[in-house]
Amino acid sequence: MRTAVSVLGVMATAVLVGACFDPTRSCSTSSDCVNGGTCDSRTKTCVAAGNPNDKTPPVFSIVVKAPPGRRDDAKLTEYDPGSPDGGLDAFRRDEIVQVTVTSLDPDVDAGSVKLLAYGVAASPGTPADVQLAPCAAANTAASNPFCLEGTVQLAPLPFEAFRGVVPLEVSGSDLSSNVGKADAGLNVTRWKWRYSAGAPIYTTPAIADDGTIVFGTSDGGSGSLHALVPEGAEKWAPVSLGPIRASPVVGVSDAGLQFTYVATSEPSGRLFALDSKTGVIVAACTNNDAGYSGPFVGTPALVASGAGPFEGILALANATFLVNFRPAATVSPCLTSDTANSQSFPSNVVASGGAAYAGATVGHVLSFVLLSGNWVENVAWGSGLGYAAVGSRAIQPLMLTDRVLGTTSLRGLFALDRSDGSLQGNHPDGGVPPDPGGAIATLTEQLFGGGAASSPLLYSVAPDFGSGVAQPLNDLVSATPVAGKVVRSTSRRRLVPSRLGRAPRPWCGQTPLGQASPSLLRQHSIAGARAGRGFCT
Repeated sequence: MRTAVSVLGVMATAVLVGACFDPTRSCSTSSDCVNGGTCDSRTKTCVAAGNPNDKTPPVFSIVVKAPPGRRDDAKLTEYDPGSPDGGLDAFRRDEIVQVTVTSLDPDVDAGSVKLLAYGVAASPGTPADVQLAPCAAANTAASNPFCLEGTVQLAPLPFEAFRGVVPLEVSGSDLSSNVGKADAGLNVTRWKWRYSAGAPIYTTPAIADDGTIVFGTSDGGSGSLHALVPEGAEKWAPVSLGPIRASPVVGVSDAGLQFTYVATSEPSGRLFALDSKTGVIVAACTNNDAGYSGPFVGTPALVASGAGPFEGILALANATFLVNFRPAATVSPCLTSDTANSQSFPSNVVASGGAAYAGATVGHVLSFVLLSGNWVENVAWGSGLGYAAVGSRAIQPLMLTDRVLGTTSLRGLFALDRSDGSLQGNHPDGGVPPDPGGAIATLTEQLFGGGAASSPLLYSVAPDFGSGVAQPLNDLVSATPVAGKVVRSTSRRRLVPSRLGRAPRPWCGQTPLGQASPSLLRQHSIAGARAGRGFCT
């Protein structure tokens, strides 16, 4: 940087140098400059080769292009309300940020300037070296004596927080070897959007192959199925079907047609199949069709059955009927069998191949097999009873590994042999006082929340049930946690979800608050399903 000096100082300098370089002299190459001056390739003007009287480092400024405008209305907001300024200046975790480095000093050595972007983590690792280039003419800062620009890709940076400030640091020297530095920060959030459905959301959303996000609402007497595109806007208008307490189920795509299956929880529940792309009802199953009664409060299982075999769902109606709904079947699309059992919210039915399992209100785990195209009680369980008596209270959501795993108050987490229902292990001894949340399994542990206890706990159990620990939490975990990767937060450890039946995908998350039988999410999270709080990146 060239320092301001007195008139006497200028005269003295002229005597020492003989004839000063002209910083306004235009040039094409350094040979056009005099007295050791060099040609700045960006400004095409001469700059000093080095001034022994210059002891002041260059002053840099970091200019960040503002985030793009986002939608903010009664139904959809893309601003993170927890970020500074209501999220107006916050970048999303998956965005690319345009950054400009400027200086009013004409003698900055452009080759020495370096811009670094740091992650937000306990051990952020090596910072990203942002590649800089001369500012384009369209850049409003291009008229500065020194101007370089580049882009910061946020996604590769470590980010162990829901929201935080990504540090930027620029350093560089002038032609007199004086080094200057400056720093700035980017407000970054994992929040992506929030959609307000206008009614309570009790269900975990499901995602179709084209990215359509589907979920149901219930205000007790009515409810609707909603469909959103990945950016949060409605794909089609909500379809009024009745109160929905069970998570929707997405079928297999066939020649571009993919069904979304929905079960309703009115006193005489109904089953629907809708086109996931259009929201059009393709088929329905009612008590008049199949002779069952009672609401559906547990999430159905996707199955293939019948002579086809036909794709469909298997659901337990709370008037003791197992209902197999096959919308493509021309004969008997709704098949029922008497189970003498019922479910409580938020239990479910799980299935794999020709075996299906359901948790009952009375503490039984029911087993069914596919026989001649129909689902019937598995007499290999419970010495012909078709169920395993695990406890005396409701069975919470089940999951399938090489065993049947679930939770209930008397046993805590339990594992049953898939072939005969025998108890393989449980934790903790004596169970947990309230009804626990549903369980999940990772490669190294099995996790479940302790329910509505006065001192909230998260239980971690070894896969062989040989050991387990209980970790205190700030909030209750009364639903099923979801996991793919643990993300650290500035407030507490949070679990992040995977998609049932698919390989876990890392994403951010918060403890789900709604009904949470594991349902199918991909790269975004829903935080606080009951309140309709939205997706993040």
